Amino acid sequence: MQSEYYNINYLSHEEYDTTEIIQPISTRSRPNSKEVFGYHPYWVGTAWTNYNFELISTLAFFSAEINATGSIDNLHGWPIPSLINQAHAHGTKVVLVATLFDSNDLITLLSNHSYKQNLINNLIAQVQLGNADGVNIDFESLPVSQRDNMIDFIQNLTSAFHSTIPGSEVTIATPAVDWNNAWDYNALATISDGLFIMGYSYHWGGSTISGPVAPLAGTGYTLTWTLNDYLNKTNYQIDKLILGCPYYGFEWPTSSSFPGANTTGTGVAKFYSEIEGLALSYGKRWHESSQTPWYAYENNSWNQGWYDDSLSLSLKYDFALLNELKGIGIWALGYDGNRSELWNLLNAKFGEESLLKTSKLIELDSLTIYPNPANNSFTVNYSTLNNNHASQISINNILGEEIYSTLLPTNKTHLTWTWHGFNNNGNPVPNGIYFISIQNGNQIQTKKVTLLK
Repeated sequence: MQSEYYNINYLSHEEYDTTEIIQPISTRSRPNSKEVFGYHPYWVGTAWTNYNFELISTLAFFSAEINATGSIDNLHGWPIPSLINQAHAHGTKVVLVATLFDSNDLITLLSNHSYKQNLINNLIAQVQLGNADGVNIDFESLPVSQRDNMIDFIQNLTSAFHSTIPGSEVTIATPAVDWNNAWDYNALATISDGLFIMGYSYHWGGSTISGPVAPLAGTGYTLTWTLNDYLNKTNYQIDKLILGCPYYGFEWPTSSSFPGANTTGTGVAKFYSEIEGLALSYGKRWHESSQTPWYAYENNSWNQGWYDDSLSLSLKYDFALLNELKGIGIWALGYDGNRSELWNLLNAKFGEESLLKTSKLIELDSLTIYPNPANNSFTVNYSTLNNNHASQISINNILGEEIYSTLLPTNKTHLTWTWHGFNNNGNPVPNGIYFISIQNGNQIQTKKVTLLK
């Protein structure tokens, strides 16, 4: 989340009566599913009354604003009993988000043991008051000097929550790009219950050129680059990584109608509910490199809008699923207004029926790949009990596009095959994550591989 969002004309929110009894989380069990972690900003008010809680595993109330001494300056109406009860009735966990975005205040807080303990005590008290299920820490502009102090804080915070509120969870919002090496992803992932990767703001209001808020692929910094960075720095702790995705975009005045044009003023953040309508009105375009939609129109001068829609989000969700991450995240719930397509997408990708189908197709033990990662080639060992069918091997990139396929012999049950990093046209493929699948009859086995040349 970015502090610049406070400059938007947000929806008003009402004052809530917190005297209502808050019910504990339901004992209703969810299917063995991926995390769908959605932030609910206080400024979207009662938008939660239209949420499909069946599709949200964790709702994060944004936010309790923290100061440098560990006290809470503004709770923005927390706790809201009706919201928490509604979530718990559907088996959805509720966590309180603690925010602090000022570097100097973070230095003061994290370098003082008493202030950190004060914050831990205050957060536990508020979570207990709401009968909630944990906390999410959103500290942005973290100075490199506080790298170790942040680890110490999260260690003590997690221990305190786990011991005081059994079953509670502590997660951390972490940046798409760690510009100054202030974040120890490995330590924080190991200590906490998860990292929410803020996979957006690759272009922002102050960007000098127009472009995607959350590019999946392409040149420079992208979600693909970000995930590879996290995988390498966390020693592939995929069960701790949540891929955060945007329900918003930016529109800039630009020098021309071409993608990547120079911006001539500050971009304006727009919720999905508005920017999708603008794109449909002006003519939605598709940016092949980043795999995101955009639009352009002329009104005295050129303007461009870039955002994520159901298609680009579908690709990002597939990216998270194929990489077997803990799950996906949303910044922010309510930004889709009364539109239904993003809820329909969540149901298609993370609904109970979809996940049960997916689980039957992958993760069989007869496919092994080594070395992984590798710098030029992989060797595949594959065993099958049925040698009556030819086994088809295919390699897909992170976007699900097939880049190589071939048939293996039918008269062998134990096969060894090597891929040398070339596509069907004989051209070398770039570095990145790929998925090798072998199909024999009705059985499919899939494994992830990383190519680092």
